[in-house]
Amino acid sequence: MGKISSWNQMKILHIIDDLTMGGGQNLLIGLAGIQVERGHDVTVLQLKKSEDSTVSDKIKKMGVDVRWLTITGSLYNPVLIFKIIPWLKKADIVHVHLFPALYWVGFAKLISFSKTSLVYTEHSTKNRRRVHPVLRRVDDFVYKHCYNRIIACADKALETFLKVYPNVGHVCAINNGVDTKLFSEAKAYTKRELLGISEDCFVVTMVARFMFMKHQDSIVEAISKLPENFHACFVGSNSTDEGLVKVRLFAEELGVQNRVHFLYIRSDVPRILKTSDVVIMSSEYEGLSLSSIEGMAAGKPFVATNVDGLREIVNGAGELFELYNSGELAKILYRLQTDKTFYSDVAGRCQIRALEYDIKGMVDKYQDVYKSVM
Repeated sequence: MGKISSWNQMKILHIIDDLTMGGGQNLLIGLAGIQVERGHDVTVLQLKKSEDSTVSDKIKKMGVDVRWLTITGSLYNPVLIFKIIPWLKKADIVHVHLFPALYWVGFAKLISFSKTSLVYTEHSTKNRRRVHPVLRRVDDFVYKHCYNRIIACADKALETFLKVYPNVGHVCAINNGVDTKLFSEAKAYTKRELLGISEDCFVVTMVARFMFMKHQDSIVEAISKLPENFHACFVGSNSTDEGLVKVRLFAEELGVQNRVHFLYIRSDVPRILKTSDVVIMSSEYEGLSLSSIEGMAAGKPFVATNVDGLREIVNGAGELFELYNSGELAKILYRLQTDKTFYSDVAGRCQIRALEYDIKGMVDKYQDVYKSVM
């Protein structure tokens, strides 16, 4: 790499698996966009081009250059290592997100002897590699020898990371953030416009892909235990996604298919959240859930499973229920619908809590990390 750009204008390269809607991708929309606003030259490189362009279009609209290494094939193809190498020479700092980008970028740096600084954001409190004896050792090697700084997306993510990798010393925590104003000032749809239902229906919404750690089925089960005016809305994944299909079949099995709505991948999430009565995250674990902050920023009560990465944000503001306990969730939702004072109190606390996670503070901290490792 040649001469480093000035601190006021860095060449920043973000590398990520793909730009299918998800937590890491959602973070990148805000982070890369504000970096461009601050005068940096920012490129986002996907290992594999996403079929859905929702996230990509949002990032491009902010003036960020979006590229990809391949359109077909597997994300797990080691050939990608060699395709990454030329890109390392084009940046002052390379910021990596998700796995397997974690490995491929790290190996590309090793075999090319690149001097470009690498940072990696750990977006979760858990992953399957940590319980795999071989992959855990590979992780440890990559973190220690390929990256200049590991950044946990929340204090809890840092805590769990250090329990598994206690010898990785160059790790810190930067809380995820969102543009709270974008959600607080969004214009709501009518419920008839959005879902084709009457305005007196009570809508609970979860924004997340249908992945193995998510449990949209608990929400469906809770809806089946509540009066007919309760509806569930799910944003994320496409119509053929295996996890989504399972939840749809479960709704049919419980006879609530007319009260469960699938909106798939959407670009108007702020407006959808404004239209909802309650925002939910039902998950086995999170890093620092951007969806939770977005829901709270929209001025809605936020309800989440009492698990790592969620309780730290929600406790004292929103409401928590035990994982898989649809009965407890149903009771919370019923009280929010019937007790207007309780509803207003929870919504108010959530909106105040969201302000603690505004994105501008997060971007400042990332820039400090970039400077420290360059």
